Amino acid sequence: MLIVDHERLTRLFFRRVNSCELFRLFFEEFGVWETMGLDANATADTIYAAWDKLQCPKRNEIKEALCRINDIAHEKGRFTLQRRAQNCGVEDYEDLTLQKLAMTLYLDHRQVFDEAYGFFVLEKTENLHILLGRKPVACTPTASQIDAFRQKLITTLRPEGEGPKLRVEVEARHADKWMASIPYQTFVKPDHEFDDRSEIITRDRRPIYEMILIFYPATGLLKLKVGRGRQKAIQVASVFATQILGQDADFFQICEVVSFEPLQNPRFAFQREPGDHFEWALPMLIRFTKSSADGVDYQIHCKDLVNGAAGVLGRLQADGISLTEIDIQALNICFKFPKNRRDTRMVELGRPGRISLDETDRDRYIESVLTRWGFINHAAKKQLARAGIA
Repeated sequence: MLIVDHERLTRLFFRRVNSCELFRLFFEEFGVWETMGLDANATADTIYAAWDKLQCPKRNEIKEALCRINDIAHEKGRFTLQRRAQNCGVEDYEDLTLQKLAMTLYLDHRQVFDEAYGFFVLEKTENLHILLGRKPVACTPTASQIDAFRQKLITTLRPEGEGPKLRVEVEARHADKWMASIPYQTFVKPDHEFDDRSEIITRDRRPIYEMILIFYPATGLLKLKVGRGRQKAIQVASVFATQILGQDADFFQICEVVSFEPLQNPRFAFQREPGDHFEWALPMLIRFTKSSADGVDYQIHCKDLVNGAAGVLGRLQADGISLTEIDIQALNICFKFPKNRRDTRMVELGRPGRISLDETDRDRYIESVLTRWGFINHAAKKQLARAGIA
């Protein structure tokens, strides 16, 4: 249901799983192991070759399952996989490759794997707005309520959601949350090109986009992927509250943990204070949109730490771009510590709540500095903690 850009499925994935027994159990689940002509001594390369040649009615279903396992079996999914493997009692989980661990969870703990994958996909989703409702509320909409929700979205999001192509596809796999994906078209200027007879024709190339909506009844928490723009998130949340939950239009409020407002102060310069442990901090990457070019992503990346000067902010100034004219989506800040020349920590901040810090003492210290500068809103973070997600 969800539109996911899968990682490329290659021979390397099969080599890193490196277990004929796991692959046998996997392909037997789809009833194709015997037709692949493999035995108990098959190598990873042999299994990959057999899979590559496999033609059967379930091939797309099998490929989707393999892609999900491959997606999460990367370094960014390590914590998600290992924490759940520990809770499930998987033996020696820390010694397994991420690919073998993901395959083990898929085969032996399917519900846990599905939850882990859903969490991982959400973590990778950009522009994910988090909104808090006034109270927990049940979410058991009828078919007529869902259709009313769809009709209201069409009128609210016009022209993006105009027409019958907007659908509300409800996901029924998760007991603790109500999920739906909402494919819709957005306006793109038509292309003009020559056909085979050298005549000019117009092609409508409106792409299909997808909103993702996840609601947690027990906490009243709503997560929305609606593209860029705070106003669209507020509009969709308002329609969801009135049509699906039967609540007031202002039932939800956006909860943003990350803020880039400090950069609006012309005197702000990532200042050190007495007692700080870092030597300097520089913004090395910035991603933003311009109000005059809605929907276009811009990115500036400074790779030279020595000659970075003011980092990407200096580049913006040199290019004549004012911070008041842009909407910042993400900022990477490099912290340099005095231990040695290469002792640095790159921190990724993204709206509304992307913070690439862990539980180490140094990262907790960096978080305190970012809070002092105003990049992290601890009041919002406490709200999310009470809702059970921070």
